[in-house]
Amino acid sequence: MIKASLEEVARESGGRLEGGRGGVEIESVSISTLHPADLFVAVNGEKTDGALFIGEAFKKGFKAALTHAFDPSCPLPQIVVKDSVEALSSLAKANLEKRREKPGFTEIALTGSVGKTTTKDILFQLFSPFAPTVANTGSFNNELGLPLTCLKVKSGTSFLIAEMGANKIGDIARLFSIAPCDVALELRVGFAHEGEFGSRQNIFRAKSELVQKLKPWDTAVLNAQDRRVREMAALTKAKVRYFSLEFEPGTEACAKNLELDELGRPNFDLFLEGKDAGPVSLPLLGEHSASNALAAAACAKICGMPDDQVRLGLSSLSGVSPHRLNLFESESFGKKCLVLDDTFNANPDSMLNCIKVAQRIAAAGSRKTVFVLSPMLELGKKGEEYHREVGRAVRECCGSLVVVCQDESEDRLAKAYMEEVPGARLVRSLPEAKEEAGKKAREAKEALVVLKGSHAFHLDSLSQDLEKGI
Repeated sequence: MIKASLEEVARESGGRLEGGRGGVEIESVSISTLHPADLFVAVNGEKTDGALFIGEAFKKGFKAALTHAFDPSCPLPQIVVKDSVEALSSLAKANLEKRREKPGFTEIALTGSVGKTTTKDILFQLFSPFAPTVANTGSFNNELGLPLTCLKVKSGTSFLIAEMGANKIGDIARLFSIAPCDVALELRVGFAHEGEFGSRQNIFRAKSELVQKLKPWDTAVLNAQDRRVREMAALTKAKVRYFSLEFEPGTEACAKNLELDELGRPNFDLFLEGKDAGPVSLPLLGEHSASNALAAAACAKICGMPDDQVRLGLSSLSGVSPHRLNLFESESFGKKCLVLDDTFNANPDSMLNCIKVAQRIAAAGSRKTVFVLSPMLELGKKGEEYHREVGRAVRECCGSLVVVCQDESEDRLAKAYMEEVPGARLVRSLPEAKEEAGKKAREAKEALVVLKGSHAFHLDSLSQDLEKGI
């Protein structure tokens, strides 16, 4: 955060300052007392009210609190507002406006039904060596996560990489009002949250809010291989650029001679603005990762990054956020086996991508594949149909299937998987899932265990245990 007095913070957040006038300056913000900063923002959440922790914030060394409920028993200076989340957004918007008063600042915003966080991670790794860069942590991309990210921008920050998520129409427009960008990246209009949106057309409407808000001097970067994303070109006033996995001379970034190695890592010749920038060996898994890399490369080129730096940056990526196609070896089953952890969340697109990667890894090492899956949530009326499609993909891999479903109300989705895979087993807990997967892994000379499902079923906890060898 760009340094501001307590009085400035009160004015920018629309609050009333109680106590602490004069001499107090704010440079950092946190919504948790576990992560000390200058300003504690008390958020009234679903599980707890942050205003109950103002006294704890005082003990932890916070300089002030921004709160919807004044605590008269605490000597900590307090900025009292009607709604802490709205006030946080106002403060974030003001912080970006102050940074924009000086030259040398560019914001890249991105959205899409799948691939947002991985692409954000790639962008951050590309831009960080180039200039001071701020980006969301993990998939912290909502009404809380985005403002907190914007408040990390300081006077010397050159680039902001802003991942924007949406659960309903209007969400991205609201986030854009906080952080209007210079470059808007649209990855894909897929199936994620179809149940909440009601239709794929509504997902298109929600995602397209990003490019609709752009000014004529801004740039929209679109996925040339997604028909719905291409249609967004007609909805924006901005300059339009494209990225594509296929070689197309008119695109900002595209690939030629794309191949996957035995573990499914992409190798390709990178073309930027129609010119050969040289070969890239991407240390990520799956063809879709190459598409995400090209999306990032297009943004980097638009922002003036030299071709060699783009190419070398893609080849030297050091990984992405946890639980996204992470491949590791585990001895948890009494023998060494590979584990593919893709448990960050699940939708039909990411599920099928994961299965493709698993199929290639298994074939390269003559491994038996054991899929440990949980249901995909928020898919609406077509939920069972999507689960049967995933089940068929598992069957075509000749894989074993263990379905983890702790919530009996989602059994219809779990059983839709199982209808397509002979011998599939349904379990109610992670320990049961581990036991069943272990049995199947021990039956094989070499095994690959694949973990994938919606975050609500906590398969990431099982992955952590397997990585530790527990």
